[in-house]
Amino acid sequence: MPTYDPIPESTPRPRKRKRKLTPFQRFIRFTQRFFTVFSLTLLIAVVFLFAVCFVLTHGPSENARNLFVHSMKETSAMKFLPHWFLSSQTIDEIMNPSEESRGTDSYQELRFEPADGEATEEPEATPIVHIDDNTTTDDIEIIDIRKSTFKGKMMIVHDPARVIVGTLDSYGRSGLQLSEFVEKYNAVGGTNAGAFEDAGGGGNGGTPDGLVIKDGRIHYGKASDYYVDVIGFDQNHILHVGNMTGQQALDLGMVTAVSFPWGPVLIKDGVKLENLGGGINPRTCIGQRADGAVLLLVVEGRHADSLGATYDDLANLLFEYGAVNAGNLDGGSSSIMIYEGEQITRNSNLVTGSRPMCTCILVLEEGVDR
Repeated sequence: MPTYDPIPESTPRPRKRKRKLTPFQRFIRFTQRFFTVFSLTLLIAVVFLFAVCFVLTHGPSENARNLFVHSMKETSAMKFLPHWFLSSQTIDEIMNPSEESRGTDSYQELRFEPADGEATEEPEATPIVHIDDNTTTDDIEIIDIRKSTFKGKMMIVHDPARVIVGTLDSYGRSGLQLSEFVEKYNAVGGTNAGAFEDAGGGGNGGTPDGLVIKDGRIHYGKASDYYVDVIGFDQNHILHVGNMTGQQALDLGMVTAVSFPWGPVLIKDGVKLENLGGGINPRTCIGQRADGAVLLLVVEGRHADSLGATYDDLANLLFEYGAVNAGNLDGGSSSIMIYEGEQITRNSNLVTGSRPMCTCILVLEEGVDR
């Protein structure tokens, strides 16, 4: 029987040759690995966000819980999120607190709401603004705003006659981008204005939610039947803000106005309102100083360096800059400011950018006679 010498240990053993992958197979393998890593990352992010939301809604801080609920309920696409963690009754109590919890200087106590059976009276015209043609200038200031939780831009228009409400010619179809409004009116700049129907965040900006007044007539909405927070100018370029019907707005002499049904009025006849609430979100608002200068403010939000502002933040800031009347406009992903052909504030949604809208606040090259 033949014998065989053992293979020496030092003798290299033959290696298995790796099967060479085709370009398509390499692409499939890369895709599988990418989606595995992406899915794990996404899952970790979702779990983390879920844990954060749970802590906010069930943690020891009631203020944090309320701020979270207000911030989410003010959005178009994320209204459902608080309902994952809290009952509908709890959410309703947060969004509609009792009169006792509002504070003595609350917004509700200053709203114009006649008692049942009482005849509605015409709201008094705002007497606190005094516009002197000899001192009004055409200058426009752009101010950088930086606070602890937000930053933004304020446009101060010294001649209120240059500020108007831009509107669509007709409603129901798609709205216009702010840049298109600026071009349509040959304006220097402006901001977004009133609310529009936006179910689930998918609105096209073509249908107002509330009241629109143009050229002294109701351009959209009704003269009576319901109260909304109206923001607009009369024939003397004085800004009026308040909760009223369309007819009451006309009785005040408003020739151009919009509404934001969820409010609120921020400053009324020199009185800064308190306990306004609201979440931390992108915001747009308008005010007027006693000398007639118009203050347009856009707060950036939903960014790492600018989370957003509450209604009280807006009231405090505009009061700091001398506003005697001020009201909140539409916010969220609609908040935007343009000046001299350039968008000077960031949108909250960097992917989709600015949204079409049905009304805006515009600053014209020259003042208009009303």
